[in-house]
Amino acid sequence: MAIVPRFDQLPIPPTNAAEHNTVCQFCNVGCGYKVYVWPVGESGDVAATTNAFKRDLSKPQPALAGQSYTETMHSITVGKDGRQYHVVIVPAMDSPINQGNYSYRGGANALTVWSLDRGTQDRLTYPLLRVGDQFQAITWQDALALIAGVIKGIRDRDKNDDNIAVKCYDHGGSGAGFEDNYGAGKLFFDALSVKHIAIHNRPAYNSEVWGSRERGVHELNYDYSDARLADTVVLWGANSYETATILYTQHILANIQGATFAEKRKAFDQGEPAEPGYLIVIDPRKTSSYTVAEAVASNQVLLLQPNFGTDYILAHAIARVVWERNYYDLDYLKARTDMKLFEEYKQKNLKLDTKYANFMANVERITGVPRAKIEQAADWIAKPKANKFKRRTLTIYEKGIIWNMKNYDQVAALVQLAVLTHNIGRPGTGCGRQGGHQEGYVRPPAPTPGSIYNGGPPVNVDKFLIGGKGKFYWVIANDPYLSTPNNQIFRKRIHERTTKLTKALGESGEAATIQDRIDAILKALYNDPDALFMVVQDIYMTETARDAHLILPAAGWGEANDTSINCNSRLLRLYEKFMDPPGEAKPDWEIFKLVGEEIAKLYRAAKQNDVAAKFEFGKNWKTDEDVFLAGAQEFKDNQVSEEDEATLEAENYKGVTYAFLKQKGQEGIRTPVRRDPKTKNLVGTLRRYTSKFGTADGKFKWYATDDWEGYPAEVAKYLEGTKAKEYPFWVTTGRIQHLWQSTYHDRHLPEREIANPLPYAEINPDDAKKLNIKSGDLIEIYNEEGNAIYMAYVTDAVKPGTIFMVMYHWRGTSNSLVSGYTDPKTTIPWYKGTRANIRKVGNPPAFIQLTASTIQQNKFS
Repeated sequence: MAIVPRFDQLPIPPTNAAEHNTVCQFCNVGCGYKVYVWPVGESGDVAATTNAFKRDLSKPQPALAGQSYTETMHSITVGKDGRQYHVVIVPAMDSPINQGNYSYRGGANALTVWSLDRGTQDRLTYPLLRVGDQFQAITWQDALALIAGVIKGIRDRDKNDDNIAVKCYDHGGSGAGFEDNYGAGKLFFDALSVKHIAIHNRPAYNSEVWGSRERGVHELNYDYSDARLADTVVLWGANSYETATILYTQHILANIQGATFAEKRKAFDQGEPAEPGYLIVIDPRKTSSYTVAEAVASNQVLLLQPNFGTDYILAHAIARVVWERNYYDLDYLKARTDMKLFEEYKQKNLKLDTKYANFMANVERITGVPRAKIEQAADWIAKPKANKFKRRTLTIYEKGIIWNMKNYDQVAALVQLAVLTHNIGRPGTGCGRQGGHQEGYVRPPAPTPGSIYNGGPPVNVDKFLIGGKGKFYWVIANDPYLSTPNNQIFRKRIHERTTKLTKALGESGEAATIQDRIDAILKALYNDPDALFMVVQDIYMTETARDAHLILPAAGWGEANDTSINCNSRLLRLYEKFMDPPGEAKPDWEIFKLVGEEIAKLYRAAKQNDVAAKFEFGKNWKTDEDVFLAGAQEFKDNQVSEEDEATLEAENYKGVTYAFLKQKGQEGIRTPVRRDPKTKNLVGTLRRYTSKFGTADGKFKWYATDDWEGYPAEVAKYLEGTKAKEYPFWVTTGRIQHLWQSTYHDRHLPEREIANPLPYAEINPDDAKKLNIKSGDLIEIYNEEGNAIYMAYVTDAVKPGTIFMVMYHWRGTSNSLVSGYTDPKTTIPWYKGTRANIRKVGNPPAFIQLTASTIQQNKFS
């Protein structure tokens, strides 16, 4: 008998099933899906005229071309009417992104639907209040009154919002797009003025890519088609096969295999050579993105494995080769970039005063990458093709760069290399993020500063809270007990602080009324400055929520209308609502609106009508689209010419409506959306910065990054004296294909849990042999920040002396070992670089051996 129930046949959507367009809730790629919903008890049939697929199901679908429909694409949910409904979620054949294909994650979207017969029944369904040591159900009215009363009480005493701290998404994904982001912005930035706000995956309110934006290049500037057109694709700290699977398999791999010749000939200049693409992977690990491509076309793939934190030095070295070999267009640089700043860049970063041989020898010493490989990479990136046609290179970077040491300088170095080689703004080019999830940012201006060059860096909210500051902590749609750096310390301190309030509230018996509870909370918070009131708003009970005082149930993906853009094309589409949220769960934007209205009532009762009006921002929001349209007013006037697209915000969608998006379907429209000055029609932007860069004068702003200065003190301590022997392993961290983000859904799905019962760490065979470790063994990885027990995977994907740890798992997080270091220019943490030691705990538990594979995952020979 199978561990997970299997089915002989699947229900067929009938012709009268409700059909919806949506987009996968998971990664940045944004694959399109169709959803079919119909009551249990009804069914379609195999004939094309009797099913909603409109396909003959009496025979197998064509391999790789037919309509996919598997067991993981079906679920049963319960509507608000109490009836059971089939929900079928299949890849959309008309999506330009996935064209009917799907990833491991997307193919299981249906498994995440709230259902009474699977683990998703654990969804939060009504507000929960901590009473003593238990969570007890309360009404929304009481929950809203409690939050409003505590917030207003803190504001009245402090005369500001500085004791209110927030941890919230800044872009969305997974059901939190433009609508929810705008609701958050209106509450926290317009009504309140929250300065101590941190983004879901970092300890401050900041951009991971200021190093690019302040040069005039928004990080989302290319199109998925550029991955098909590029002469060379560079994956720099981006493991696309695992974390952007369809972008890799459908588009990048097709290019390498030579399957995109016709598209290249159409897009290229007349007479320009079109050949199979090359792939450069730059990563301390030999990732599956490299090994898959190597198995397909070994002569077209190059792997560079720089030492930790040295990527920006490597980028400058490639740029120096480009300069030495004249792989640049001086006329383009003069016309499109700030040449005064270019002189500083050449002097400091290319070091033209240093002899080339000496420069490269120093780079080899710092980065560990051989000169020959650096020069080969420069050739593949920028060496002109036959007849002097410029090469077309697309550089995609992700967490390996943005969560690197010296975040600002790392990102700046990459985009400057791309501009030096004219690899932005042409078909087959670009330099931008791969992205983590899909995005949807629209908010009023934040009361927080920018980078160190724009009034910052922003405050580290983790350290603010660890230091005993703040009285109210609202965590929304993330799990900092897993995801924040140095979180063994963070978890301990937040637990201590919330427990102090819990104990104080119980000392003389729990308050009987909400107003009495508000009074007791405020009294305790000001009697003990270290006490902390915590609210968690999410779809499941999380590690963080276990220490909360109030838990709010949120709606998830598919339970409200939502809009986002994907990262490889800025493709704006409508994710249609296809089911009801469970119980009394509500969309985030509605929760923010209701909290605002409850606070407004208190101010009106106090005859402070001017203050109350600020909190009534959502009084006209009745639907998801109302919020979407209100958010559009934050954007600039988008009636500009194609040449002036660079003046617009990357996500500008002004003028777009839900009706427009429904009519567009999976085709969507690429942001920034423009209203053509001549036709007045809405048009999308295929790729950015063809004519100008996003600066006041339209010219790219060069930046002289720091010289190599070694490692920050938090990491350097492990490289000195006896500690170098005590902690001999470099540790890097990352995500894997099987587990998404904090595993909020995955841990509730038996198909995922049995395959990934424990977090794992990759260790090189040489190191494993010395430590008598075999694949499957339990090992403890530890340093002075913290420790974690993981399962060992023995693989040559990591070099000797290096280990790779899966970032998040419900039974452990690599961030327990990560230091509290952040880039002083941006407050972005370095999640991917620390030192540690390993201790073998024991042999594999029997239950792991039954279901979890320990076969080397990225070896294809």
